[in-house]
Amino acid sequence: MNSLRKVIHVLAVLAWALWMGGFTFFTSVSLRIGHQIFDDSSEFGFVTRGVTDRLNSIGLLAIILLAAYLASHWQWLSRRVRVLLGTSWLVLAVTLGLMFLQHNQIDTYLDFQQRVVTDHESFNVIHSRYKLVSTIQWIAAVVHLAVMLVNPVTRSTRD
Repeated sequence: MNSLRKVIHVLAVLAWALWMGGFTFFTSVSLRIGHQIFDDSSEFGFVTRGVTDRLNSIGLLAIILLAAYLASHWQWLSRRVRVLLGTSWLVLAVTLGLMFLQHNQIDTYLDFQQRVVTDHESFNVIHSRYKLVSTIQWIAAVVHLAVMLVNPVTRSTRD
């Protein structure tokens, strides 16, 4: 069973890395370059939509693997670590659900054939919420990974 826990641990960390690494690179590098290249930032939003759809899908896989990690390690985690991982996982799951929901709301203000935003004011309100939720998610993800990597589990899980 220890080897299964190790595999789950590695897969969970790799899924986290793909999800949050992609998100961090996209928001810190790609978005800025895209907005420099495209005169109309709403035009670049159609690229953003495709990327965030994929990141959210990767996030769903990561959430499942992080839950498997929690389930397979739960009995060996200290109470403090359980609280930190459980809370940060819950924040990740809730924010991902909100992001899927908000993404669908944002799409109602996009005309895909003409590549225009149909209602900039409403779009901006939801988009601002989306950015806030994604920031909260990113912070929870960093906390979650840090605790996963340094959690004080008993010796039996390290064999």
